[in-house]
Amino acid sequence: MRTVGIDLSADRSKTAMSVLEWKDGVAEVEPPALKCTDDTLIDQLTGLRPGDRAGVDTPFGWPAEFVRAVGAHLAEDPWPGRGQDSERYRKDRLRYRLTDRIVRDQIYPVSAPLPAPFDRIGAMVARWAHLEDELNRRGVRVDRTGRGPIAEVYPKASRHRWGLLGAPRTMDALLAAAPWLRCDTPTARAYDASEHAFDALVCSLTARAVARGLTTFPDASEAGDARIEGWIHLPVPGSLALLPAQDGAATTPSATDTV
Repeated sequence: MRTVGIDLSADRSKTAMSVLEWKDGVAEVEPPALKCTDDTLIDQLTGLRPGDRAGVDTPFGWPAEFVRAVGAHLAEDPWPGRGQDSERYRKDRLRYRLTDRIVRDQIYPVSAPLPAPFDRIGAMVARWAHLEDELNRRGVRVDRTGRGPIAEVYPKASRHRWGLLGAPRTMDALLAAAPWLRCDTPTARAYDASEHAFDALVCSLTARAVARGLTTFPDASEAGDARIEGWIHLPVPGSLALLPAQDGAATTPSATDTV
């Protein structure tokens, strides 16, 4: 199988992609693709074969409360935060999705997600919304909970779960932690030279964790929000060593399972 990792940015010059080929207990690292255009990303994601997975570092949606608030303001309806503490409402309910709050509470202050509605992150979500629409138009249905070929991931949180956050951000450190990765010297240097490429590689590794059922899926109480807002797939702590298991050694959870 192949996994694709995308470190998305609103700025194409900061968007990178990494592809891994998994076979016989090893993963071959392909050279990164840098400065990726929408067409490049669409071509790669529509080319996923059965069993392939992609992990994308971007919020798949805006906070539902933020969308409701913008709609209410547009329609001159009552502000949804009426009667609440204004600062708390803005800083929590409008700023963060359910999945962001879960990640923040579990691993903060190490790796709190950036808020989807604000600053440049909002522009990145808008770029993803365009890509998602084009993928859906071409028959590649995006399930924002990650139950499909494409999942939302967060490389900094993945590195934390795999015990890599304190290690140097280098290919030498990653290859030492994951000796089953196969990467030639020029390719390793290319990843070392670009933080976006390195994050894309971690996204690709996380996509493998999703495929192996080694990430947390939303439970029944979280699924409604996740279907609208997106869902960050956090790997099971210490699961990096389990990624190269042979096909069939683990499966993605069913729609009713959680990890």
